[in-house]
Amino acid sequence: MELCAVGERFIGAVVGAVAIGAVLLLGRLEFFPDPVVTVTFLFGGGLVAGLLTPGSIRDGAVAGAVCGVIVALLIASAITLMSLVESSPQYPPPWMTFGFYALILTALLLPYNAVGGAAGTAVRNGVRRDGTSGAGERARWVGIGIGTGVIGGSSFVIAFLGPLILGPPLAGGFIAGYSAGPRPEDGLEAGLVAGLFGTGLFLIPFLWTASHTTGFVAGLAGMAAVALGLLFPLLGTAAGVAGAVVRASFGKEQDRNLRGPED
Repeated sequence: MELCAVGERFIGAVVGAVAIGAVLLLGRLEFFPDPVVTVTFLFGGGLVAGLLTPGSIRDGAVAGAVCGVIVALLIASAITLMSLVESSPQYPPPWMTFGFYALILTALLLPYNAVGGAAGTAVRNGVRRDGTSGAGERARWVGIGIGTGVIGGSSFVIAFLGPLILGPPLAGGFIAGYSAGPRPEDGLEAGLVAGLFGTGLFLIPFLWTASHTTGFVAGLAGMAAVALGLLFPLLGTAAGVAGAVVRASFGKEQDRNLRGPED
């Protein structure tokens, strides 16, 4: 059953990656304007992946994230092949070219396609009316929303955070994981989703700065976006697992207190 779910996620991610490739090609042929191509590049593949992914909104977010990684690796591979064909001295070694573009594109595409994937599965569940709407699910998404806000909102006070910049993804992921339930796998998924969503919000001012300025400032903003875009989801995921473990431990302690001392 679990293997079937994983296979469905992967199929949705592959179809979403194909959709992005088709829109990019049509954009190069001038069938679509640049704004449509840009929005599709960031969110469209994840949206398609989410529409094809059954399960919870978390499942759609994971499928969208996988779609973003697939597209990033494919584009990085294409650029590397072009550098080999042209054999120009301006290109670095192939492995360096691939690694550079893979890192940049993964940091850009992974969080935004994850948001698209979550939206796609939400639409799917709403149409099919098979979404989970219990109190536990609502509490889980409240926690994910708070965690996302903590991570995304930290971009507005980043100048005051300094070395504490790694605190928001840890705090946001912990909140999401604690709200998700006592199982580590629940905390992992909730922390991952909060990390991805929060990172997508967090990176907006960095990407705006990198695309609207020049020189050292643009380069610094771009490098920061790549580094934090890759690091924040990982920290959020780890903190989500920690939050679920702490909740499980807290629950066991409560049970012991309710039972009282054993005879």
